[in-house]
Amino acid sequence: MNTTQKIFFTIDDIEELATSRSFERGEDYFLSGEVSKIVKKGNLFEGIVYGSRKYKVSLNITTNQLNFKCNCPYDFGGICKHEVALALAILDGKYIENNINEEKSFSKEAFANSFEKVKTGKKLKFLKQLLDRDVDLQQQFIEFTKDASESLDKIVGEKIEVVKNQIHNELSSLDFDNIENEYEYNDYDNYWDDEGLYRHAEEMIQDVFAPYINQAANYLKKGNLVDGIRITLGIYEGSQNLPELDNDDYCLFDGGYNASVQDILRESINNIALEMNEIVKSDEAVFQIIDLIFERAKVYDIENAEEEEDDENGIFYDIKDFEKLFQSLVINKTTAIYLHEQLQKNKLENYSASYIILNIAEILSDEILWTNTAETFSKNDKEIAGLLIEKYKSKKLEKDFNRIAKMAFHNWPNNFDLYLIDNLDKEQEKCLYIDALKNYVKDKNKIKYYQTLRDYLADDEKIRFVDDFKDSYKHVFYVQLLEAEKRYQEILDCAEQNKGSYDFDKLIIPILNIYPSECFTFIVNKNNKALNSYRKNRKTYQSMIKTLRLLKQITSKKEESVLFLNELYNHKPNLPALKDEMRLANLVGN
Repeated sequence: MNTTQKIFFTIDDIEELATSRSFERGEDYFLSGEVSKIVKKGNLFEGIVYGSRKYKVSLNITTNQLNFKCNCPYDFGGICKHEVALALAILDGKYIENNINEEKSFSKEAFANSFEKVKTGKKLKFLKQLLDRDVDLQQQFIEFTKDASESLDKIVGEKIEVVKNQIHNELSSLDFDNIENEYEYNDYDNYWDDEGLYRHAEEMIQDVFAPYINQAANYLKKGNLVDGIRITLGIYEGSQNLPELDNDDYCLFDGGYNASVQDILRESINNIALEMNEIVKSDEAVFQIIDLIFERAKVYDIENAEEEEDDENGIFYDIKDFEKLFQSLVINKTTAIYLHEQLQKNKLENYSASYIILNIAEILSDEILWTNTAETFSKNDKEIAGLLIEKYKSKKLEKDFNRIAKMAFHNWPNNFDLYLIDNLDKEQEKCLYIDALKNYVKDKNKIKYYQTLRDYLADDEKIRFVDDFKDSYKHVFYVQLLEAEKRYQEILDCAEQNKGSYDFDKLIIPILNIYPSECFTFIVNKNNKALNSYRKNRKTYQSMIKTLRLLKQITSKKEESVLFLNELYNHKPNLPALKDEMRLANLVGN
């Protein structure tokens, strides 16, 4: 468990991202211990939340944005209760940390210096001990030391075409008509989990890939890199241009079968890249793999050029699909230079290769290549724009920083607003700073940032800004804005119009002692109505407590409040659950 590292969000942030009902239920899940196995990997948190079934939930914090994902079918506004539960557990420190970036804190320069000083004999002893521990490493050593002139087919010689045809046939013949018989529906608050069928269909596709991926991984572990990549390329080619299904009675893919397979394919290639990271690679083997990928791409470029009329049915190599694979292969200057030359030779220095080129530039310590690439593609990619902004910030190049900041905010305002608020020179870029504040307040409903923004707004601008929320569903935030502007009559009007709101207590808090009689009447009527409801239960009484607590804050209505609370407590017929809740809330004496 890690309770020391600062988490860059608060419980208030989570309340604002969720509806009141989702937050309340998520809090119940958290307090009931339904959250487990949270792992932190850099800025990514992944965990399991148990509800009507087991749900996978994640939170990725990027540029101070909270990006939640949950595989439940909830789609009714705000984050779901499982995401709330995960966030509350994270805030409580209930996670373990997987230090995937731990190596970054290790000094490579210190290793390089030590390696140069150590005598060859000691190096060989260390190497021998490592090899003695692992049979796979021993095989990798044999392959690493082979003569580079050996024919590729003398290793094992997996045939790309064979794998391609097998994969294509298996994916084309999957039958999704009877999928309901294999999958049990799960209920989510009375909504059928229709997405569960689709997830099961995805698992069927993954099962087709699995044996091929495992075989490729086994080749890599033995040092047979080329055959591992041959299988990977066979999978890549065989997964394209699939026929649309005539055995999809539930319309799970609705004409998007190819796109769904491609998403799973990319994940599979990335898994191969993870395996490649663990392998000892000779430069010669890396050259062979790079050549093999570009040769296959060229074959289909020629075929597609010759069959222009049937172009849409061809097989295409998108260099971006191999981004992580190239990053795992190219780890030194020699291989980085070779890959860059191949990209240039094949005229592939385009957006799809942008991250690959940025990685090459970092390996080569080529600032000019990195900056030129980032400048070229920052308009197309918010992540690259963010990297470029950080680069200019670190170099204190204010003019370039401001230029890219404006572009990034124009293209992706919700991703960069808070970053700009925290990092802009407020005087030099006043207009951009104000625009970022406006966007952040509107998008995230942060009242403390409105307090900063209002200092920059004229009176008529404040009125317009607040009134934009008048007819929205964000009643609580609208009231917070009205309170900041001391527009109390409009708070009363809002409360009057939303007396049935779950958040009604938050609407009247600012005016309890400004309109005491009206607020007292609101509370009494709301609770009498709840008390007379046909299906009242303990949850009804717990909801009543939220507004009943407010009675004690109305200073001019203390006597009336005591009388009303006693009347409720002594209700006839007797209501034991209500009495219990009122005692727990200290609303009456024992």
